[in-house]
Formats: sequence, structure tokens, C-alpha cells
Amino acid sequence: MPIGLTEFRAELGAGTRTEKFSLYVDPAQGVNGYWVQNQSGTWVNLASSPYGGKMVLEGDRLRLDFQITDGGEYDADGQADGVITASGAAAARMPLHIVGHASDVGLFGWFWF
Repeated sequence: MPIGLTEFRAELGAGTRTEKFSLYVDPAQGVNGYWVQNQSGTWVNLASSPYGGKMVLEGDRLRLDFQITDGGEYDADGQADGVITASGAAAARMPLHIVGHASDVGLFGWFWF
């Protein structure tokens, strides 16, 4: 986590439930996502397509795009109250023992019939 944890609070407009965020970092930091802990304590990359995010090189900066739903799993207060509070980190190469386990399917070529 080259820049440490990032904590923020965002007040949402009327009728808004999910908000999109962008964080710009220096690509030389080797960052590969915006990581937050889920409810089970596993670090997940919100700036990845499975979570509706992405990473884009914009000029000389890497833009980490991610979204958080008010009252959802990644809203720290867990309340749908028009305010998102969250903390996470732009990080590089999260160790496997922190983020979970790799799929055996890819490692051993197992097939399901």
C-alpha cells in the first residue's frame, strides 16, 4: 500500500444509491487496484471488472475507477442514509494469503462434466 489507507465520506444526491469514484495514482507505484475488505475480511479489488470497476491510464496517471452502494457491503456504516463512508487502499501485488485462495481449476486443469 504505497500511499496507505484512503478514508473518505461522500454525501449522495437525492435518489442516488450507488456512487462512482476515481482515484489517481502514479503508475510507477505498481498499483494493481483499489483494495477494500469485504465482510469476511478478504481484500477485494473494487477497481476490477467483477466489481464494476476498471483501471485506465490517463496521461501520466493511473485512474482507479470503482463504485460503492450506500448501505452496501463496502459502505462502512452499513446504512442506506445518503452517505457513503469507506476506506481502502491503492495497492500492488496483494499477497495470496491476504486476498484468498487461487482457483484449483486454473492450476490443475480440472474439468466439470
